[in-house]
Amino acid sequence: MFKVEIKNLSINANIGITAKERAKKQVLKVTLSFYYSLKHSINLNDIENVKDYSSITKYLKELVQNSNSHTLEHLIINVSKALEKKFKIKDVKVSINKTAVAKRYGAESVSVSN
Repeated sequence: MFKVEIKNLSINANIGITAKERAKKQVLKVTLSFYYSLKHSINLNDIENVKDYSSITKYLKELVQNSNSHTLEHLIINVSKALEKKFKIKDVKVSINKTAVAKRYGAESVSVSN
């Protein structure tokens, strides 16, 4: 079994409870991790046999940028389910850090994860 982690991917998105907060894009730092298995006899040097991290990263960015979620919790659930289904991956974990909110409160980070 392999574990893949895409860490602190910067994505601009409209998210927030109030219309004012959603009106302006915010920088989100998204970390994704997941597991997948392969048969031992498979050629690991062939990209067709392993997960395409580039495609997963692009899809993740699109999901977050085009989301109509108001909360990070809602966004995390939707992103996790979509990635599991599309890429046939397991144990998808997503963490989203709202960097601007963290700075506003003098914190290093304000994040939500599943």
